Amino acid sequence: MRPDLQPDAAVPEEEAEFARIEAQSRHFMVVSGIAIAAVLAASAWFVGAREGFSQIGQGGLNLKLLPRIGEPAPDFATLTAAGGHPVRLSDYRGKPVWLNFWGSWCPPCRAEMPELQAAYAELHPQGLELLAVSLNEPAGNAAEFAARNHVTFTVLSDPNRANTGAAYPIANFPTHILIDKDGIVRDIVLAAIDEEEIVERAQKILRAGDETAMSPVV
Repeated sequence: MRPDLQPDAAVPEEEAEFARIEAQSRHFMVVSGIAIAAVLAASAWFVGAREGFSQIGQGGLNLKLLPRIGEPAPDFATLTAAGGHPVRLSDYRGKPVWLNFWGSWCPPCRAEMPELQAAYAELHPQGLELLAVSLNEPAGNAAEFAARNHVTFTVLSDPNRANTGAAYPIANFPTHILIDKDGIVRDIVLAAIDEEEIVERAQKILRAGDETAMSPVV
Protein backbone atom coordinates (compact mmCIF):
# COMPACT_ATOMS: atom_id res chain seq x y z
CA MET A 1 0.00 0.00 0.00
CA ARG A 2 1.27 3.45 -0.85
CA PRO A 3 2.30 5.55 2.18
CA ASP A 4 -0.08 8.33 1.21
CA LEU A 5 -3.00 5.89 1.44
CA GLN A 6 -2.29 4.68 5.04
CA PRO A 7 -5.21 5.36 7.47
CA ASP A 8 -4.79 8.47 9.61
CA ALA A 9 -4.37 7.10 13.16
CA ALA A 10 -4.30 10.61 14.66
CA VAL A 11 -7.93 11.31 13.78
CA PRO A 12 -9.49 8.79 16.25
CA GLU A 13 -7.09 9.95 18.95
CA GLU A 14 -8.11 13.59 18.43
CA GLU A 15 -11.80 12.63 18.53
CA ALA A 16 -11.29 10.71 21.76
CA GLU A 17 -9.46 13.64 23.33
CA PHE A 18 -12.24 16.02 22.24
CA ALA A 19 -14.88 13.70 23.72
CA ARG A 20 -12.94 13.50 27.00
CA ILE A 21 -12.66 17.30 27.23
CA GLU A 22 -16.35 17.70 26.43
CA ALA A 23 -17.31 15.19 29.13
CA GLN A 24 -15.14 17.00 31.68
CA SER A 25 -16.76 20.29 30.72
CA ARG A 26 -20.26 18.88 31.20
CA HIS A 27 -19.26 17.44 34.59
CA PHE A 28 -17.82 20.79 35.67
CA MET A 29 -21.03 22.58 34.65
CA VAL A 30 -23.19 20.12 36.60
CA VAL A 31 -21.02 20.40 39.73
CA SER A 32 -20.93 24.20 39.42
CA GLY A 33 -24.71 24.32 39.08
CA ILE A 34 -25.19 22.22 42.21
CA ALA A 35 -22.74 24.41 44.14
CA ILE A 36 -24.49 27.61 43.04
CA ALA A 37 -27.88 26.17 43.99
CA ALA A 38 -26.54 25.21 47.42
CA VAL A 39 -25.16 28.71 47.96
CA LEU A 40 -28.46 30.30 46.95
CA ALA A 41 -30.41 27.96 49.23
CA ALA A 42 -28.10 28.73 52.16
CA SER A 43 -28.40 32.46 51.50
CA ALA A 44 -32.18 32.24 51.37
CA TRP A 45 -32.23 30.29 54.64
CA PHE A 46 -29.97 32.86 56.33
CA VAL A 47 -32.07 35.81 55.16
CA GLY A 48 -35.29 34.03 56.07
CA ALA A 49 -34.06 33.20 59.55
CA ARG A 50 -32.89 36.78 60.05
CA GLU A 51 -36.33 38.08 58.99
CA GLY A 52 -38.15 35.65 61.26
CA PHE A 53 -39.56 33.45 58.46
CA SER A 54 -38.78 30.37 60.55
CA GLN A 55 -41.66 31.40 62.81
CA ILE A 56 -44.21 31.57 60.00
CA GLY A 57 -46.35 28.55 59.19
CA GLN A 58 -45.82 26.35 62.28
CA GLY A 59 -49.55 26.02 62.83
CA GLY A 60 -49.64 22.44 64.11
CA LEU A 61 -47.02 23.11 66.77
CA ASN A 62 -48.54 26.42 67.83
CA LEU A 63 -52.01 24.95 68.30
CA LYS A 64 -50.69 22.53 70.93
CA LEU A 65 -49.09 25.33 72.93
CA LEU A 66 -51.89 27.89 72.94
CA PRO A 67 -54.91 28.08 75.26
CA ARG A 68 -57.58 25.66 74.03
CA ILE A 69 -60.92 26.64 72.58
CA GLY A 70 -63.48 26.64 75.35
CA GLU A 71 -60.95 27.56 78.05
CA PRO A 72 -60.51 30.96 79.71
CA ALA A 73 -58.07 33.25 77.91
CA PRO A 74 -55.04 33.82 80.18
CA ASP A 75 -54.62 37.40 81.31
CA PHE A 76 -51.56 39.49 80.49
CA ALA A 77 -50.38 43.05 80.91
CA THR A 78 -48.24 44.94 78.42
CA LEU A 79 -47.80 48.41 76.95
CA THR A 80 -49.23 50.23 73.99
CA ALA A 81 -46.70 50.53 71.18
CA ALA A 82 -47.14 54.26 70.70
CA GLY A 83 -47.81 55.85 74.09
CA GLY A 84 -46.51 53.27 76.52
CA HIS A 85 -49.77 53.08 78.49
CA PRO A 86 -50.31 49.80 80.37
CA VAL A 87 -53.07 47.53 79.08
CA ARG A 88 -54.42 44.31 80.59
CA LEU A 89 -56.49 41.81 78.68
CA SER A 90 -58.79 41.59 81.70
CA ASP A 91 -59.55 45.32 81.28
CA TYR A 92 -61.81 44.23 78.42
CA ARG A 93 -63.83 41.64 80.34
CA GLY A 94 -67.45 42.04 79.34
CA LYS A 95 -66.47 42.75 75.73
CA PRO A 96 -65.54 40.31 72.98
CA VAL A 97 -61.86 40.63 72.06
CA TRP A 98 -59.97 39.85 68.88
CA LEU A 99 -56.38 39.17 69.94
CA ASN A 100 -53.80 39.37 67.14
CA PHE A 101 -50.11 38.46 67.53
CA TRP A 102 -47.97 39.90 64.76
CA GLY A 103 -44.75 41.71 63.82
CA SER A 104 -43.93 44.33 61.23
CA TRP A 105 -41.02 42.07 60.19
CA CYS A 106 -43.52 39.35 59.13
CA PRO A 107 -44.60 39.57 55.44
CA PRO A 108 -48.04 37.91 55.95
CA CYS A 109 -48.68 40.22 58.90
CA ARG A 110 -47.86 43.28 56.83
CA ALA A 111 -50.00 42.07 53.94
CA GLU A 112 -53.08 41.46 56.07
CA MET A 113 -52.96 44.75 58.01
CA PRO A 114 -55.37 46.60 55.65
CA GLU A 115 -57.76 43.64 55.95
CA LEU A 116 -57.60 43.85 59.74
CA GLN A 117 -58.33 47.55 59.68
CA ALA A 118 -61.29 47.10 57.33
CA ALA A 119 -62.71 44.29 59.49
CA TYR A 120 -62.19 46.31 62.66
CA ALA A 121 -64.05 49.27 61.17
CA GLU A 122 -67.03 46.97 60.66
CA LEU A 123 -66.80 44.98 63.89
CA HIS A 124 -65.90 47.64 66.44
CA PRO A 125 -69.32 49.37 66.25
CA GLN A 126 -70.78 45.97 67.12
CA GLY A 127 -68.72 45.87 70.32
CA LEU A 128 -65.57 43.96 69.34
CA GLU A 129 -62.17 45.17 70.56
CA LEU A 130 -58.99 44.40 68.60
CA LEU A 131 -55.68 44.16 70.47
CA ALA A 132 -52.73 43.67 68.12
CA VAL A 133 -49.66 42.56 70.09
CA SER A 134 -46.35 43.08 68.33
CA LEU A 135 -43.61 40.56 69.23
CA ASN A 136 -39.88 40.23 68.56
CA GLU A 137 -39.31 43.87 67.61
CA PRO A 138 -38.92 47.30 69.22
CA ALA A 139 -42.15 49.06 70.13
CA GLY A 140 -41.23 51.95 67.82
CA ASN A 141 -41.18 49.65 64.78
CA ALA A 142 -44.69 48.45 65.49
CA ALA A 143 -46.00 51.94 66.19
CA GLU A 144 -44.43 53.34 63.02
CA PHE A 145 -45.86 50.58 60.84
CA ALA A 146 -49.31 50.95 62.40
CA ALA A 147 -49.29 54.72 61.88
CA ARG A 148 -48.19 54.32 58.27
CA ASN A 149 -51.15 52.02 57.68
CA HIS A 150 -53.61 54.34 59.49
CA VAL A 151 -54.85 51.69 61.90
CA THR A 152 -57.35 52.75 64.55
CA PHE A 153 -57.30 49.65 66.77
CA THR A 154 -55.06 49.23 69.83
CA VAL A 155 -51.48 48.24 69.02
CA LEU A 156 -49.51 46.73 71.90
CA SER A 157 -45.85 45.79 72.17
CA ASP A 158 -44.06 42.96 73.95
CA PRO A 159 -40.61 42.99 72.31
CA ASN A 160 -39.06 40.17 74.34
CA ARG A 161 -42.29 38.31 75.15
CA ALA A 162 -41.71 39.03 78.82
CA ASN A 163 -45.40 39.77 79.43
CA THR A 164 -47.22 37.42 77.05
CA GLY A 165 -44.78 34.59 76.34
CA ALA A 166 -45.77 32.26 79.20
CA ALA A 167 -49.50 32.41 78.49
CA TYR A 168 -49.27 32.78 74.71
CA PRO A 169 -46.12 31.03 73.39
CA ILE A 170 -46.59 32.14 69.80
CA ALA A 171 -44.76 30.02 67.22
CA ASN A 172 -46.78 31.13 64.19
CA PHE A 173 -47.17 34.60 62.71
CA PRO A 174 -49.77 35.91 62.46
CA THR A 175 -51.98 34.30 65.11
CA HIS A 176 -55.58 35.39 65.71
CA ILE A 177 -57.55 34.46 68.84
CA LEU A 178 -61.22 35.37 69.31
CA ILE A 179 -62.38 35.68 72.92
CA ASP A 180 -66.00 36.12 73.96
CA LYS A 181 -67.31 38.68 76.45
CA ASP A 182 -66.89 36.20 79.32
CA GLY A 183 -63.19 35.78 78.59
CA ILE A 184 -63.47 32.35 76.94
CA VAL A 185 -61.42 31.45 73.86
CA ARG A 186 -63.89 30.74 71.06
CA ASP A 187 -61.80 30.62 67.89
CA ILE A 188 -58.16 30.41 66.82
CA VAL A 189 -56.80 31.21 63.37
CA LEU A 190 -53.14 30.40 62.75
CA ALA A 191 -52.79 32.08 59.38
CA ALA A 192 -53.20 35.40 57.64
CA ILE A 193 -56.86 36.23 57.26
CA ASP A 194 -58.96 38.49 55.07
CA GLU A 195 -61.74 40.87 56.02
CA GLU A 196 -64.61 38.61 54.98
CA GLU A 197 -63.43 35.60 56.94
CA ILE A 198 -62.61 37.37 60.19
CA VAL A 199 -65.92 39.27 60.09
CA GLU A 200 -67.80 36.01 59.63
CA ARG A 201 -65.94 34.35 62.50
CA ALA A 202 -66.17 37.32 64.83
CA GLN A 203 -69.90 37.77 64.32
CA LYS A 204 -70.44 34.26 65.67
CA ILE A 205 -69.12 35.31 69.08
CA LEU A 206 -70.91 38.64 68.90
CA ARG A 207 -74.28 36.89 68.88
CA ALA A 208 -75.73 36.88 72.36
CA GLY A 209 -75.84 33.47 73.98
CA ASP A 210 -73.71 31.78 71.34
CA GLU A 211 -71.53 29.31 73.23
CA THR A 212 -70.52 27.15 70.25
CA ALA A 213 -66.77 26.72 69.85
CA MET A 214 -65.42 26.82 66.33
CA SER A 215 -62.71 24.82 64.62
CA PRO A 216 -59.19 26.28 64.55
CA VAL A 217 -57.56 27.09 61.22
CA VAL A 218 -53.99 25.87 60.79
